[in-house]
Amino acid sequence: MIEQRTNRISPAEILDLGDYERRRDELRASAMHARRARRIALGPNASLTFENRETVRYQIQEMLRAERIAKPAEVEHEIETYSDLLPTPCELSATLMFELPDEAERAPALTALRDFESHLRIDIGGSAAAARFDRRQIGEDRLSSVQFVRFPLSKPQCDALRAGAPVRIASDHPAYAHATTIDAATSRALATDLED
Repeated sequence: MIEQRTNRISPAEILDLGDYERRRDELRASAMHARRARRIALGPNASLTFENRETVRYQIQEMLRAERIAKPAEVEHEIETYSDLLPTPCELSATLMFELPDEAERAPALTALRDFESHLRIDIGGSAAAARFDRRQIGEDRLSSVQFVRFPLSKPQCDALRAGAPVRIASDHPAYAHATTIDAATSRALATDLED
């Protein structure tokens, strides 16, 4: 299970519904740009979108808007829930999605991905860091199609990422063995999200 995070979005960072509606187009464009810059395809059916304060704040604002949430206690609940997605110092945090549009294939494919949490890593300059999955999202019989994962990095790995070392995401799971080299622009975006 992912432990309670000390890094969180502050209520002061969240706009009320009226202010958000007025600024939504501008904030959405910025958040979508940030998400695109941090999205990585891993094979034909999976992607990772790395999270930062802007992407998480946007998700909170959109949830509040969609559900018309305005009461302070309910806003606080959404902040707490989504703040779990924020990386902590020298860590990367991502939403992993398995995109399996064919409903008939989805359940068998997710069943075949059991134990995927033991097979995903990020390599920075040849040094690997294993992914940590939120155990609350993993069933006994299959993997959920959406997973929140963290990559705790060592200080040398953080330094290497900031210095522009090659970065690669890899899975060696027997049912889904794929690797992707992250382009330089995406690596730079991830490096800007690291906090000491």
